[in-house]
Amino acid sequence: MRPELPSPHDPHLRQLRRMFLAVVTGSFLFLIPWIAYLSASLPTHRVVSQWKFAWVGFDVALIFAIGITAFCAWRRLQIFIPWAIITATLLCCDAWFDIVLDWNSNDLTGAVLTAAFAELPLAALLLYVARKMIRLTVLIAWHRAGRTGTVPPLSRLTLVVLAADENSRRQKPGGGTSRDDDDDHGDRDRGDDRGRDREGDLDRHPDGRRR
Repeated sequence: MRPELPSPHDPHLRQLRRMFLAVVTGSFLFLIPWIAYLSASLPTHRVVSQWKFAWVGFDVALIFAIGITAFCAWRRLQIFIPWAIITATLLCCDAWFDIVLDWNSNDLTGAVLTAAFAELPLAALLLYVARKMIRLTVLIAWHRAGRTGTVPPLSRLTLVVLAADENSRRQKPGGGTSRDDDDDHGDRDRGDDRGRDREGDLDRHPDGRRR
């Protein structure tokens, strides 16, 4: 028996969505003046005492993310998708800080080459594969929801479309429930079995042997 999908009109889900939108939108609005403040107040030169620890720690996190992503890919796990996006994001950050922080040093050429031929291509590959897997997941859910039209692009696909179709399919007109659907499926399966038995009978010789 399949679990019931939450309705997009559930008051609890609507309240969580409003809270989430408030936090994300508020963070976006807060960062705009904060960036302006930092651009005017931060010094152009600063000596730090934990430079090595900061970069080693970042690289450890990056290696961990790449390892988890590779493990999920080998095991064909669905959680590969968020880990691939996380790893790609870390690779882009690594390339950005390498180039910007080495801008006036002798290490700039190495930073640019590493970003151009290692970090950014790997990040692009991970994002491409993650998008392909998201698209495949949507296609499977789209067909299981009973929809036959063309699947819209991910940029125009809303979260409530598949859930609404699945709930409407499970809730039949006239008060039917998912148990009624399961009974209908069972009747169809039994009818198919009887049809296969009849085909088997027609496929036999009069003496009982199969042709």
